[in-house]
Amino acid sequence: MQNNITLPNLYSPFQHQFNPHVEVLEATVFDWVLRFNLIADDSAFKRFSKAKFYLLIASCYPNCPLAELQIANDWLSWMMTWDDECDISHLSTQPEVMERLHQRFIEVLNGAELTSEDSLRSHALADLRQRMFQREWAANFHYFVHSVEDYLHGCMQEAINRSQKNVPDIDTYIQLRRSTGAMEPLFELIEFTNHLKIPRILKEYEKLKRLKDMTNNIVCWCNDIFSAPKEMASHDVHNLVLVLHYQQGLSLNEAFQRAAKMHDEEIRNMFDIEASIPTFSTSADAELAKYISGLHSWIGGHLNWYSLSKRYQTVETAEVFALPELQYSTSH
Repeated sequence: MQNNITLPNLYSPFQHQFNPHVEVLEATVFDWVLRFNLIADDSAFKRFSKAKFYLLIASCYPNCPLAELQIANDWLSWMMTWDDECDISHLSTQPEVMERLHQRFIEVLNGAELTSEDSLRSHALADLRQRMFQREWAANFHYFVHSVEDYLHGCMQEAINRSQKNVPDIDTYIQLRRSTGAMEPLFELIEFTNHLKIPRILKEYEKLKRLKDMTNNIVCWCNDIFSAPKEMASHDVHNLVLVLHYQQGLSLNEAFQRAAKMHDEEIRNMFDIEASIPTFSTSADAELAKYISGLHSWIGGHLNWYSLSKRYQTVETAEVFALPELQYSTSH
């Protein structure tokens, strides 16, 4: 039996524009990933080529200099190639192995000296650290490291769920998704790429943290809608559409529509939060406005990227096989 799945239209009022250095970025897109052997085989090379991550980065950081843009692109390349390994390699159900690797990644980001036993992937992280420090990011780098640690922990939790055949409940999934989407490191790069100086007190400001969470939700739920056919094919339940389908007993089409409604409502709620932010000082307000503009760029640029990338390519009305009887247990 097959289901005809129509991907819903998503609301996004944010315009996107490409960074003027996009063509230079495209010309060098493979240099760094091949240098550190982040693309393991022909299959991975094809996935990476089809994805066109450089267009995502050029859309989401439209105003920054080339050196910062390349660092952001290299981080996304590192993360997405690792994300694929965590999802589809033997690591996908081996959280203990994953945890040991992740521990070393964080040690390297924190400045541990490389050894002959370190993988090229660890060398790539050391290279990113060095380049970010050269761009005067040492004072804020610990925020980036903390956000990467949260992402890696989320990947490990997904592996635990797979190994235990567990479908998380909706609230647990939403919280986990904010980690596995790796948006927090990319939000830290809004400051880095645009040379912003957000005062520490503002970084801890509750409404700004809420805006970051909401942007994280919006981007990740958008991704889940577009990537759901891919997860269906691999029987991976870590997707908002599939969690809604399994946990709330919705048909697949109903689950797609519910996910889209959640996405659109989150954008409207985001506007309400923004409108309630008071003024602070002239300089702080200017930096905060640029940062929030960076969040908007991520929403608009990310949605536009799906029309340019073939990473999750399906026709708009995708015919996918019905999911088999659930082999996972549902948790509440």
